[in-house]
Amino acid sequence: MKKSGPFIVLLYLCCTTLFAQISKPKSIKHKVTKNELIADWEKNFNEEYSDCAFYNKYTAKQRLAKYPFSKTAKILAVSYKYQGLDTEPADNKEVQSPKRGLHINNGVLDTTTLIKIKTLDSKQIDVLTNLIFNTNYKKKDAMHSIMSGKCFEPRNAFIFLDSNAQVLDYLEICFTCYQSRSSSDKFDIGILCTQKYQMLSDYFKNIGVVYGTFGRDYHEEDTKEWSKKE
Repeated sequence: MKKSGPFIVLLYLCCTTLFAQISKPKSIKHKVTKNELIADWEKNFNEEYSDCAFYNKYTAKQRLAKYPFSKTAKILAVSYKYQGLDTEPADNKEVQSPKRGLHINNGVLDTTTLIKIKTLDSKQIDVLTNLIFNTNYKKKDAMHSIMSGKCFEPRNAFIFLDSNAQVLDYLEICFTCYQSRSSSDKFDIGILCTQKYQMLSDYFKNIGVVYGTFGRDYHEEDTKEWSKKE
């Protein structure tokens, strides 16, 4: 009987070396384009982790017949600084800044605290209602988990105005902790599939309301690429 030990070892070494060469990732220099910066979250998006899907359940007419869209004459998308606490260097006292937060007085929107105001056109309203009412779980019979933080530090909101320019309702959104609240508690962002808040963040960015969508109070550094779109 012939000894085949050395031959098998040699064959194994050759195959291992060949496999390593084939599977070794190539180093490719790639310049990041502006479009890739705009859709940065999509670069790390894996289809198997997505549980959001579009369902054409409601027509445009049916969506607009739902509250608060049915009673709204104008919709604004706005951004503002979180109404937290500032510290004054002089006496080191914590004070609440009047230039922060969303303020509505007797139905009138205080625009002095707003960083950006965008009036939605019909096409943008159509996209928004699709996000709220026609975006649902991909697998409705599967188990779903919802992630959110303990804080609620909103920096963005949708303002719904009636025909007299009075605030009918508003929906504040926190992209830091992925939570939202309407002033009336009569509506929300719809079914909370995993990518819903990311979709809303991208929505704000795409209409030019960038501040707050990164979940922080940074503006100049984080949003300079988006600002070039305006």
